[in-house]
Amino acid sequence: MSVTDSVYNYRYENGRRYHAYADGKYPVPNDEVEKDRLDLQHHAFRLTLDGALYRAPISKNVQNVLDVGCGTGIWAIEFAEEHPSAKVLGTDLSPIQPTDVPPNCSFLIDDADSEWLFREPFDFIHSRAMIAAFKDWPRYIEQAYANLKPGGYLEIQDFYFPCCCSDPSINSTNSPLMQWAELLVSAGAKIGIDMLLPGHLGETLKAAGFTEIHSKHYKWPVGPWAKGDKNKLLGRFAKEDLMDWLPSSALGMFTRVHGWTREEVEVFLASVRRELKEHKERHFWANM
Repeated sequence: MSVTDSVYNYRYENGRRYHAYADGKYPVPNDEVEKDRLDLQHHAFRLTLDGALYRAPISKNVQNVLDVGCGTGIWAIEFAEEHPSAKVLGTDLSPIQPTDVPPNCSFLIDDADSEWLFREPFDFIHSRAMIAAFKDWPRYIEQAYANLKPGGYLEIQDFYFPCCCSDPSINSTNSPLMQWAELLVSAGAKIGIDMLLPGHLGETLKAAGFTEIHSKHYKWPVGPWAKGDKNKLLGRFAKEDLMDWLPSSALGMFTRVHGWTREEVEVFLASVRRELKEHKERHFWANM
């Protein structure tokens, strides 16, 4: 869809590029490094679900689909390709989606935290990896409920903190990675982002009116330490994702919220990378 030139007036900060529309709302870059990370992460999500894009029991000839916070648009594009009956709309703060897309897929620059003004209800609403995006999860879920047809589905795929390690003696006092996670959670809390909440959204969904609520928890191993070919591949994906997510998360959050300099962030992240490289006996994982 056509957009005004102002949404391309990106903000540049600490060597990274950030969205212009609703400037400052989402503390994560939208540059090429981040786009590559999101596309890699997409494959990790598909691997987690044994190749599937979703778990909801939607009809194969589903009609009207919304992807909230679509990022590079890769989920919306692949969903549109797999469901030619569907009209798929992806929304995001950043116009970083490709123009060569299936005819049943389109994108809209929109702030999902604002009031939704869609003309017709959806059969299926999907969001993924929005842990650092929503300050008001209940409002998002309420708006999703109000914009679904009776019998429609909302699917939320997301991470949640804390970061975990198989060795209980490893914590934020002796692990740079665990310290990064703790600092990220505290920075989020200061600006109204609850990075623990996605792990327990059941009551919020129920309060909004949803029924047939199902929750399934997965572990993403960081590195190829877990048993089985699938988990080893997932671990490699997760580690690559984390390596790029470290600066994507910390450069914005730690400088803006904790008051660190760019140099302080870079030195600290170097210690995190060193830990992941030198301490392979520390088996970390992420919850999702």
